Amino acid sequence: MSYQVLARKLSISPNTVKHRINRLHKQKVIVGFGVLVSMEMLGAEDVLGVIVTDGTEKAMEFIKQIIARWPIVNCCYRTSDRRYEYWARVSGASETLGLKMYLEGLNGVTDVEMRPVVYLSPNMPPNSIMNTRGKKVVFTQHQLQVLRCLYQDARLPVSQIAQQTGFTHRRVRKILRELEEGGGIHFVVGFDAFALGDMEYRLKICYDDAQTTGPDIIMALYEKYPEAFWWATITTNQPIIDVGLLIDRPGKGMPIIQDLKESPFIKSIEDFVSYPRVIGNISPLRRRLEEILIEAGLLTEPEIIRKTPILIDAKPQDSAKNGL
Repeated sequence: MSYQVLARKLSISPNTVKHRINRLHKQKVIVGFGVLVSMEMLGAEDVLGVIVTDGTEKAMEFIKQIIARWPIVNCCYRTSDRRYEYWARVSGASETLGLKMYLEGLNGVTDVEMRPVVYLSPNMPPNSIMNTRGKKVVFTQHQLQVLRCLYQDARLPVSQIAQQTGFTHRRVRKILRELEEGGGIHFVVGFDAFALGDMEYRLKICYDDAQTTGPDIIMALYEKYPEAFWWATITTNQPIIDVGLLIDRPGKGMPIIQDLKESPFIKSIEDFVSYPRVIGNISPLRRRLEEILIEAGLLTEPEIIRKTPILIDAKPQDSAKNGL
């Protein structure tokens, strides 16, 4: 979206929009913009897992070891109860089994949990990467030329895309509409949710699926706590949902827990704070786009933008201050 379109949506001036985005950049809340292919284009599934250790490992070295060996792991972090949570996008049973066996074989690991999940984020648009798998499509040569420009800079204005491709402005706008409506790609904003001092309050909720559904619980949480709600997933083979809430201090999570425990369909709740020590890999969805552009002859290996994995490492005094 242009500053003008955002300004109309927010009822503020384009200059105000620009200044706010620049400030978010400066504060490192926004860490980048990008274009990714859809989950259907990758042919992968999301899995969420927890790793339990005997405590003999060094946290950062342990996390880096996993990230370096398995690019399919999107992120890995330590939780306030001294376990590790990881997210991955796996393609097929062999990759799933390989990751699980690798994690189980690491020094100090005593247990590994792995659950297939789907996202449900009512705070985001239905066509967002958190709410749809998208579609498997075949891009035209003209679409690929535009994607080549967006791969380099997802914020390029129509005028610059037209200049680089030789297309008219009208043609570029038409191709952008086709790409957005086709379901094969997503435009995304990378952000660091901890940059302004908030923390992630995590809930793992086991429920009685004879009395309710995962989507019903998630929608109720979103409607009651819209300001805190961040994301949610539903485990596809068990009655479990995971929810991420953004809070500025641990005590704000307790009323939510008490409220949930009063519901007759809740079997158990685990809650913890995500220790703000995170390493995130380059998204497999971005790597798949690179492969498609290389296959089309529009990108070469030396031109690939190797973004550094996101690393957020809290200082010990920050952890103490937050009561972790």
